[in-house]
Amino acid sequence: MRADTRPRPSGPLTRLRAHWLSTAYLVAVAAVCVWAVIDWRLVAHEDASFAAVWPLAVTAPGSLLLLVLPGDSPWAYAACVALGAAVNAWLLHLMAPKSGAEESGAEHR
Repeated sequence: MRADTRPRPSGPLTRLRAHWLSTAYLVAVAAVCVWAVIDWRLVAHEDASFAAVWPLAVTAPGSLLLLVLPGDSPWAYAACVALGAAVNAWLLHLMAPKSGAEESGAEHR
């Protein structure tokens, strides 16, 4: 019998804290995407801007592999960035060392 039988919190904030590396990566990707959209919509450039390249660079290699799919629309670009970010976050989650919140949650299941 276990001495500590208190219920453990298992909400979304607890899971985000347990997977801090992939969460930090997704926040960084979101910040780069917001910056790219602001640069695209609000800043006047005399020639081309490389702002649209940064989201692809931050989510590479997943987003670059998806760019070979047919479709030349902003939605296809957004899907490439989103799926690349999701794949990379999942890989970071798999490679990250187990935190105390994950280990204690696994013991009580």
